[in-house]
Amino acid sequence: MNDGTDEIEARVRHDIDHHGWHIVLIPPEEPAPGWAHTIGLFERFEQPELLTFGIDLQVLAGLLNHLGGAIQSGARFAAGDEPTGLLERASLAFRDILPKWREPFLGNAAWHYKRDDVPALQCFWPDPGGNFPWQPESDPAWRGDQPLLYEANTQAALPEPLIESLRREGAL
Repeated sequence: MNDGTDEIEARVRHDIDHHGWHIVLIPPEEPAPGWAHTIGLFERFEQPELLTFGIDLQVLAGLLNHLGGAIQSGARFAAGDEPTGLLERASLAFRDILPKWREPFLGNAAWHYKRDDVPALQCFWPDPGGNFPWQPESDPAWRGDQPLLYEANTQAALPEPLIESLRREGAL
């Protein structure tokens, strides 16, 4: 019986072969944010897969496609980087994703690679004041849309609505 897995696998393979990466979109479950991540950056460019959170999945897909294009053109990103000039109106920041968060948030990449230790970075975007979620000046409302997957403690890493959503799904 075909459960669609072959079609999905073929689409992922096609995207990686023709574009360099595939993007997975996970819709938000209000009030928890959705997220998007890449598959293929590690395979094609020996760069960590990228993951970012937010409400508008098309914006997230556009951001990841933009970053994938930068990588394809030679850009390299690592944990701690806060490159400027990638976007017109905002800076970005990258942090490592701890292994404990890879299965709940990057399960599709693990499925593709048939391993769960593929390097991955979370891409953060600043609030309207230019502050990232870990900075004391950051808008607290903004923080709820960007979990801190570099934190080991669940309460420090994830906002409560996302914890509840992941528990309902059996991912936590």
